[in-house]
Parts: sequence; C-alpha cells; structure tokens
Amino acid sequence: MILILTLLACTDTDQIAATDDTGAAPWVSPYTGGWPENLNKDALGDPGWDTEAEVGAQVPRFVAMDQYGEEVELYDFAGHGVPIVLDVGTEWCAPCQALAAFLSDGDMSHLVWDQDEETGEDEYYPWWDEDLEGLYDMVQDGELYWITVLFSESEVSGPTTSEDCAEWHEAYPNEMVPVLADTEVQLKSWLGVTSYPTLNMLNSDMVLEIHSTGGPYEVLRWIGDTLNE
Repeated sequence: MILILTLLACTDTDQIAATDDTGAAPWVSPYTGGWPENLNKDALGDPGWDTEAEVGAQVPRFVAMDQYGEEVELYDFAGHGVPIVLDVGTEWCAPCQALAAFLSDGDMSHLVWDQDEETGEDEYYPWWDEDLEGLYDMVQDGELYWITVLFSESEVSGPTTSEDCAEWHEAYPNEMVPVLADTEVQLKSWLGVTSYPTLNMLNSDMVLEIHSTGGPYEVLRWIGDTLNE
C-alpha cells in the first residue's frame, strides 16, 4: 500500500519504479500520471450502464482519457483499500474551479464566494467549512483517491476531450489527481448528476457508499467527520 501511494506522486513513467524489501522486480505504473494498477480488476466484472446508481451499486467499468492523453480504467483504483471520490463537474463551473484550485495548493481563500454585508467577513460556499482544510492533506497523503471527471453537453464547445483535461490540470495542477474526460457523458448520466460540483464516493470494491445527484454535501460531511475523529 505504501509503495502504491508513493508512486502516485510521480509523473514520469520512466521514473515510476520501486523494489520492495523482498527484492522483487520493480513495479512500474502503466500510466504517465503514475496512477495505481489493479491486476485483478477483471474479477470485478462489469454491471453495465443499464444498472441503477444507488448506494450499494457497483459503478460500471468506466474508461476515459486523462490529462496526459492516456486511457485510464477506473477499476485500476479498486483493490487498494482507499476510498475513491468522484468529483463530477464542468470546465465552466465556478464552484468546480474553486474546489480544484483549493486541491491544487490547499489555500481555502479559493472557496470564498461572498462577504458578509454587516461584518465584511469572508463567506465560504455553503457546502464548505473551515474544518475541511485537512482535505488537501488527505489527498496529498493518499488517504483517499480524488478523481476529477469533466464533461460537456454544450453544442458549441462539444464533448470534453483529453486536451480539455490537460488545460484543467495546467490551471489547477495536482499530480495526485487524475482528470478524466467523460466524453460520452456516461458516468455523469449513470450517476444522474444535475448540478456541479457533485461528489460521489466509492469503496475499494467500486461500490457506491455515498451517492448524490447534486452537490458535494454528503461526501464533504463524511470527510469532515473523518478529519474530526
């Protein structure tokens, strides 16, 4: 587990290699981003996109292009004992951008959206709380996998592409966060997402533990409770 989380911080495939204490052959990530690999992912099967998204349901076998121009299998994030947060949103969504900016550098000022008229104090987005500051370290330390999924249903801009993910990553860089293009709007449609950002959480078996169609509230509440334990 420690080995996998260490490798997540790497970005050059040629450098993503390590040998364990037994002297076994080095493990090399198949992804430029250094994402983990699940050699047993075929054992999970595939429930398909016609199933219903609900707590206890297994997410279908989603494959998407990332910010490095590679196909990434969501099931490669399974089997590592780490919760998986699916952060679904659009490129033009200001709250999505604010959350991505925070995850890029840990600065909570990105999440200020207004000032109190009487006191002049900063006000965070309604779904954010100061107690969530530790989320940045959770992601950086590999305590959970945070996966950003971008989609577009605009007839003007067209579907989200790997190039769009690369631009997002350039604007909000975090080497721990895969940015995936939901080009065919499969995952967004299956989850039933209606507002952005929407957060859902999977366990290590790709099963929905928190399902939301709109907003980040429930997942952030779980994260806040976890940080306060």
